[in-house]
Amino acid sequence: MKNQIVASIAALPFALGAVFAGAAEAAGLTGRIAFNGFFTNITLSEGELSFNPNPGDLIASVTTGSFTQFNAATIQGPLTFDGSGDSPFEVTSVTNPFLDLGTFGNPDTSDGVNTFALHSGSTVTVMDTNGGAEIMLDLNGWFTDEFGDETRGIGNITFQMAGVDAEYIEGIFDGSIDPIETTFSGEVIAEMKPVP
Repeated sequence: MKNQIVASIAALPFALGAVFAGAAEAAGLTGRIAFNGFFTNITLSEGELSFNPNPGDLIASVTTGSFTQFNAATIQGPLTFDGSGDSPFEVTSVTNPFLDLGTFGNPDTSDGVNTFALHSGSTVTVMDTNGGAEIMLDLNGWFTDEFGDETRGIGNITFQMAGVDAEYIEGIFDGSIDPIETTFSGEVIAEMKPVP
């Protein structure tokens, strides 16, 4: 009996360590979430990216890790930048939370819980492609889960336009060409390390 008690006490630190290690790894959102703006478009205009409607609904198309609990989100803007000159453009102003994660049929996609907020300093890059132009918005920020735990997040939103070139898109961003609306998709991953 005495040997069983000693063996049980000796095993206790390992069991507690495993429980606490699991709890530490579970804090905050981790994994990836990909989405598309099936219900929402993005508007390109002078020094601005905005969403129509704003906030707009997104469909989560791929989820891993703790993001598997979500199948929808809302996105809001605008994001502003100095559109003069050539790409890339540095985003100087954002609207947060940028993404609010939730599920279809529930009002929780605009409840301010399970969110992704952007840092300023994200960039908008315009590139020529074979059939037109591609615009990429780099995303840098942090996720906040329902318990207030934060994890770093990175990703991008891309949108393509056929029959135009990068110079045309840059003309929209500097105000010399009228605004235009297009569809978009994106993906964001949550890094394992917490926000300091």
